[in-house]
Amino acid sequence: MTTAVLQVDRLCKSFGGVHAIRDLSFTVNPGEVLGLIGPNGSGKSTTVNALAGVFPATSGDIVLAGAHVQNLPEYERVALGLARTFQTASIFPEFTVRQQVTLGGNVTLKSHPLSSVFGVGTHKGEAETVVARVDEILEIAGLLAVADAKVNTMSSAQQRFLMIATALAAEPRIILLDEPAAGLVSHERETLGALIKTIRDRGTAVLVIEHHMALIMEVCDRIVVLNFGSKICEGTPSEIRNNQAVIDAYLGEAA
Repeated sequence: MTTAVLQVDRLCKSFGGVHAIRDLSFTVNPGEVLGLIGPNGSGKSTTVNALAGVFPATSGDIVLAGAHVQNLPEYERVALGLARTFQTASIFPEFTVRQQVTLGGNVTLKSHPLSSVFGVGTHKGEAETVVARVDEILEIAGLLAVADAKVNTMSSAQQRFLMIATALAAEPRIILLDEPAAGLVSHERETLGALIKTIRDRGTAVLVIEHHMALIMEVCDRIVVLNFGSKICEGTPSEIRNNQAVIDAYLGEAA
């Protein structure tokens, strides 16, 4: 029986009297892509932030690799194997691409977090391992050719791929992708889809929060649909595509 990487059980989050998430439950398995979709205001961003530890859950359980993390701060969840990206690119503009990805892996190092970036105080044998791992990630993300370029010289699409590469450097068990296709044109979304599948095939679970339905339908093994903070449907892409509750949530209930 497969042990879930992430298990969410009856998760609730309220802001004052507003219930942003209501009794939300789902699991993400190793090497699986799970989509989280819903119309604006459905609770997607609140869910991601609760999972990542940006703010505490009001109630419910979040279990990451067997550990209850709902009361842990963000950095402890990262150390346990959860990484995330953001809706807007989070970058160090004066770093090179290689330096930013290298810094993203600091949670796995025995040396000082900045040692692999600036070349001082490295643990014996660790520097070579870091370089090899960063090169592999850059190649997967399509960024190896611009590894030594300054981050602030890159296109917005390249910066989005860099954000994913930086998250991968932490060697996560699961990566949360928060609207990764925002601002991407058609061929860039195709590249993103291929990257998400590669991440999955390497054994890392992926939770994708996305408005672009064609991408969701292409890359996801299962999809959870939210509306007004509650799960209204869960299933495969083909099941979701033809579900009347999903159609009503996005298009409005028929008169």
